[in-house]
Amino acid sequence: MTVVRSLIKIIVPIIIVAGFFFIMSNFKHTQTLSLAEEKRIKEYASLMQQAKAKEEDKTQILSLSSVAALGKGSAGEEVKVVQKSLGLNPDGFFGLQTEQAVKEFQVKNGYTADGVVGPKTWDALVNTGRDAEGPAESTSNSL
Repeated sequence: MTVVRSLIKIIVPIIIVAGFFFIMSNFKHTQTLSLAEEKRIKEYASLMQQAKAKEEDKTQILSLSSVAALGKGSAGEEVKVVQKSLGLNPDGFFGLQTEQAVKEFQVKNGYTADGVVGPKTWDALVNTGRDAEGPAESTSNSL
């Protein structure tokens, strides 16, 4: 009887381990993705990050829209937001390049191109961004 018990103590754990590996080998939970699927997932994640960043920019622009006006010589975080919205390198100084980009944006959106970011230009930056069309009539932007 002790020989049988010794054999059972040895054989039962072996059967249990073998059964575990047999059962686990039949599950497909470790399926790998193809390279194309991985690429699509990464592209989707990248697009989601870009969309989130744009929403954060809009929120920041909305919070800064109470600024009276920004023009040549202005500096600070507000200028960086404007520069980023216009696709420029945000250095925080409203210089010639920023003024020219603001004028182009204003012309493209139907405003008087004075190069000053006033309330109407702020609204256009928030609501339409650089690529959208604005109102047809010409209006002043500075205040």
